[in-house]
Amino acid sequence: MKTLTQEYIKTLLPHRADNSHKLTFGHVLNIAGSINYRGAAYLSSIAALRVGAGYVTLASSPGVCQSVCALTPNIVMHPLLTRPIIYAEINPNIVESISIELQSIDTESIDEKAVMQLSVQLQQATVITVGSGLSIAQSKDQFNNPINSQHGMAVAEGNHGFFFALLTTLQTCTQTVIFDADALNFISHLLHKSAGLHQPALTLPNHSIITPHPKELARLLNIDVHDIQADRTHYAIIAAKQLHSIVVLKGKDSVITDGEYTFINPTGNSALAKAGSGDVLTGIIGGFCAQGLSPLNAACLGVYLHGLSGDLAAEELTQYGVLANDLIHFIPKAIKSLLQQ
Repeated sequence: MKTLTQEYIKTLLPHRADNSHKLTFGHVLNIAGSINYRGAAYLSSIAALRVGAGYVTLASSPGVCQSVCALTPNIVMHPLLTRPIIYAEINPNIVESISIELQSIDTESIDEKAVMQLSVQLQQATVITVGSGLSIAQSKDQFNNPINSQHGMAVAEGNHGFFFALLTTLQTCTQTVIFDADALNFISHLLHKSAGLHQPALTLPNHSIITPHPKELARLLNIDVHDIQADRTHYAIIAAKQLHSIVVLKGKDSVITDGEYTFINPTGNSALAKAGSGDVLTGIIGGFCAQGLSPLNAACLGVYLHGLSGDLAAEELTQYGVLANDLIHFIPKAIKSLLQQ
């Protein structure tokens, strides 16, 4: 186990050739965002560009794509097919017979057929990032009561079907895939479901990186979060070996491990304990993978630089006042500080 140093991190910065074009520095396909978490799609996409990726495509629902497009012209949008939820409204005024009125409500849940829309992008992408703000269960959360005289009944599966179809498709991809946020929660569900049914264990694509916070790792390993926090390095290594992935266990002294080599990150502060910070980290790691770094090196460089951006932001704005969006503007300053050493 080693602590990341500034000298080592500087050696990981990818070379920027003068004779180059946008695809020289890679294409990130970011599958992210949902009706309630549009900002996550923006933060994870723009962060990849800020660390030098040449091209970022955001694949999400049309509403998310429109929202992100209004914030920046720098991201290529790929709107995905969505499906309405059939919502049955029960009329409480009729006692003898139940009157049900069907309504169609657009929650921007992505249709599982949308995976076919991604076939070209999945082939062209240098790296794929999945899960930032994707809200796998958004529809279930909104309509979780099967029959209720006041709220009605909804037939909905959120993004479950889409994510399952996507994960199945990703099994054969050769690029690095980074899983974050709700994607990890769905993977946890699949892991424990397959174990209960004595089905073959779920496998993630080769060269995968997962970026859980302690609670998400607890779900993946099906143990208590207090156990994770009591021995963070131990459980990060266990997860890396079980899932055959690079694990980035977020938090103070973040742990980066492939199960064999383990690193501890010294940068960062409480300013990073704010919504959206993890989305920025996913984008940073994806951006470095796109530029040709190995998954482990990209994770180490990304975590260190993310923390350094938080340190520089806190110096100017205090640890209280830093927003995830502020980190985007301090990423170039963090890179410059490394280059000047």
